[in-house]
Amino acid sequence: MWFKDNRSESKRKRGNRRIAPARQSFLMVHARVLDQKKDRMHKTGAIVLMMVVLAAAVWVAHLLGDLLKRKLFSECDRFVIRQLDLSSDGKLQSWHIKEYAGLEEGMNLFAVDMDRVCKELSSVPVVSSVKVNRRLPDTLVIRITERVAVARLGNGGNGYFLGVDRDGYVLGPSSITPNLPTISGLKDKGLRPGSRVIDPAVVDALKVLDACDSVMLSQMIRIRDVDVLNPDFLNLTLTKGESVMLSRDNVENKLQKLARILQSSSKKGITLASIDMTVDKNFPGKNQ
Repeated sequence: MWFKDNRSESKRKRGNRRIAPARQSFLMVHARVLDQKKDRMHKTGAIVLMMVVLAAAVWVAHLLGDLLKRKLFSECDRFVIRQLDLSSDGKLQSWHIKEYAGLEEGMNLFAVDMDRVCKELSSVPVVSSVKVNRRLPDTLVIRITERVAVARLGNGGNGYFLGVDRDGYVLGPSSITPNLPTISGLKDKGLRPGSRVIDPAVVDALKVLDACDSVMLSQMIRIRDVDVLNPDFLNLTLTKGESVMLSRDNVENKLQKLARILQSSSKKGITLASIDMTVDKNFPGKNQ
């Protein structure tokens, strides 16, 4: 005969009662997590959808804006170019500017790429700056500032010189005049119009010429040639034949002293043959 142990069964029932609430709590937490994930997915999907719709709206607005711009401006007969107002402060003629910029009457004023026009004109060696403007309804205005040669580059052995402006940009032969000073003894090879001089000695020579262009110095110091061959000093030849060895440091101060020396010599009726200004003071010189 078997007897049922009521105590064991009672313990199992109490254990089941303890497990059931815990399992139910776990299921409820799991369900909440799933709901939160679904909610985040819905929100993310809504944000993505809004971004796509916004991007599409911007794209459509851009297309409509371009279409409206073409109809109102770049395809409108009212803005056809009937006059090209082109001028330069130098030797460039209006037909030069027209050719370099690729412009013609009959083009639409708003269809002209002004950045391209500026770029094309700025690539011309003699051009320093360009201003392009529209004058409604039918005129394109271009104003050019040209580079001005301050010296001739080369030795002139074959009668061929290039020009150079104060910023070191090389210009063509048509930019120079016979009375410009020369810069000789160049180390830079292959210079051509549009390139820029990088030789420090030539840069220093240009600074000397620029300083001597001032009102105070130009009356006394008139340079015919600047020889830059020696790495330690510049050899200046003045218009009266004087030779000046000028160190490349403290140039402006020494040029002022040179002007005073030449002025004093002129008043005394003395013509100098040479003067050494590579020292700081007591500059040795020779008379002609």
